[in-house]
Amino acid sequence: MRKLKLSTLLIALLTVVAVSCNESPVEETPQLAAVELAQTTIDVTADGGDCAVNYTIENGINGIDIVAKSDAEWITDIEAADGILRFKVAANPASGPRDARIAIKYPALDDIYLEVKQGGFEGVTFQMEITNKTTTTCTSKVVPSDPEIPYIIYMAELDYFYNMGITTAEELFIDDYNYFMGMAEQYDVAMLEEFLLMNQIAFKGESTISWTNMTPDKEYVLYAYAIEVNDDNSDYSLASPIAYTMFSLSSSELSTVEFDVDIVVDGPKATYNIKPVNYDGKYYLDIYEEGDYMYRSEGSTLDDSYARTVSNTWMSMISIYMQSGYSAEQLLELMCLQGEETYSEVRKSDTNYAMVLYAIEMVDGLPQVASKPQLVNFRTEKVEMSDMTIDIQVENNYVRVADVSVIPTTDEPYTVALVATEEVPTTSDAEIIRWLLDNFDMSLYRGQIFSHVNSLKPETEYTVLAFGYYGETVTTELFRKDFTTEAAGECLNSIVDVRWDGPFSLVELETRFPDRYYNYSMFESMGWYAMWSELETAEPTQDVFYTIYRADRYTFEGQEAIFNDLVTYTSAQSKLLTGESGVLYVMCAVIMDYKGNYSPMWVSEPFMYEYSADTKKPLDELIEKLGIEEEPQAAALSVMSLK
Repeated sequence: MRKLKLSTLLIALLTVVAVSCNESPVEETPQLAAVELAQTTIDVTADGGDCAVNYTIENGINGIDIVAKSDAEWITDIEAADGILRFKVAANPASGPRDARIAIKYPALDDIYLEVKQGGFEGVTFQMEITNKTTTTCTSKVVPSDPEIPYIIYMAELDYFYNMGITTAEELFIDDYNYFMGMAEQYDVAMLEEFLLMNQIAFKGESTISWTNMTPDKEYVLYAYAIEVNDDNSDYSLASPIAYTMFSLSSSELSTVEFDVDIVVDGPKATYNIKPVNYDGKYYLDIYEEGDYMYRSEGSTLDDSYARTVSNTWMSMISIYMQSGYSAEQLLELMCLQGEETYSEVRKSDTNYAMVLYAIEMVDGLPQVASKPQLVNFRTEKVEMSDMTIDIQVENNYVRVADVSVIPTTDEPYTVALVATEEVPTTSDAEIIRWLLDNFDMSLYRGQIFSHVNSLKPETEYTVLAFGYYGETVTTELFRKDFTTEAAGECLNSIVDVRWDGPFSLVELETRFPDRYYNYSMFESMGWYAMWSELETAEPTQDVFYTIYRADRYTFEGQEAIFNDLVTYTSAQSKLLTGESGVLYVMCAVIMDYKGNYSPMWVSEPFMYEYSADTKKPLDELIEKLGIEEEPQAAALSVMSLK
């Protein structure tokens, strides 16, 4: 019986042991990190300012804090520390609300976000209206909700904002602010608000403004915003959202003008024979190489979109000239053709071109495209290699001067350059040619050149380089000649006297010699006059440098700068000069001896001419002095300029 009990107990113990050995060990579950924001959205007023949001990190990594970032430029100075997320919100200059997100990052966690919502700027509002539109003018009417607060109104091309990178109202205000405050600083303004109002930069109450010299088919932006001037009337700030309206002026309706065009191609040379068929006014033409965005192939239809592009290109071009002081009438005469025209030019060989012609007429005070563009295509011929050789000779080589002769064996076109030897590539002739073509404006010549060069530096090695070139095609090998200049010394020549007189009429001068002095008359309307001048030297020399400088420029830049500018271009010993009425000038002169040594600079006493119908002198005096009854006397400019 006792044995039975013992066996039973033993079985029970073995069972317990077996069960215990089969149980899995207990594992602890890790606690995951978590980041919580006290709020997931924050509302900010239009004024902006400093903001803070509390956060907590549960089960975080010791020493590791959150990282917060935002793509919005108006949310800055983001910092996270001690459970507080701090950042700054810029003032919202727009009337509408805006929102952005701040991304909160923590290792091994998905990003969480804080949404920032900012209200719009509440302030003065504006009613805006554009009326009386022509192709170049319009009238704006702006009515503010508060007639007592000053506001700025301005008109700009939409392209201006693109070019300046202005994409927000704040950037626009800053751009204006810098410009207007720069004006105030320039004129040492004591009372800013009065300055802005008096110069019609700012207004009060209803304003009506006539805008001129605008361009058709361009997008414009008229905008206005209120300003608040500080207590001492020396600064201002934005006091309202920026109101704006966008519009464009329609161009005039295009007529149909036909041109009879015959283009004769000889190698890369194209001769254009143009005859308007049903039109006797002004016209213009552009020539585009294949690959240009304005190029169109033969048979292409020039649609309305292309016509607008042509018009915009024309208007952009004349706008640049008008900003330089040319009048609309002057540009019409200077830039346009009229009637039958024939002329030739050398273009790139073996290349397709498109000639685009269109009529130009004065519309609303501006020369504008008046007809649908006409397309004429042509192709230049291939230029073949030449067996021409070029002999280069250098004589009378001294300090700053040398006589260079370039003698080709045929009458084919070539180009030549004079450069400092140290600048010339040392790799290969082909590389030298490519370097010249890429870096210099290489003129074409035919036949022999005998050139007196007077722009060299003492004790310097120079290289003359020449090669056949026609239609942008290299036709020969490279030819070169090296030489070195001497050390400078004392000038063995001197200026005896410089004489001049004026004023004379530019209108009368052009009337008397219309071909020789073409378009000189247009400068008289800008206050310019003609004068004669002559220089006498102790020894004969062709290396003469003299002209007039504004006295204020001479004082500001100093003698050394004027000297360096003066010796850039050679003068004839007697020549025509032009000056501006009522401007104080000084005459400056320098000469060289036969070796190219400079004389001291001769400087006159200041002088001034007041030009008018009463003060102008008889033109015959100028004609006699300069001898311009005969062939015009050319200035002794080097045929070959130092590159």
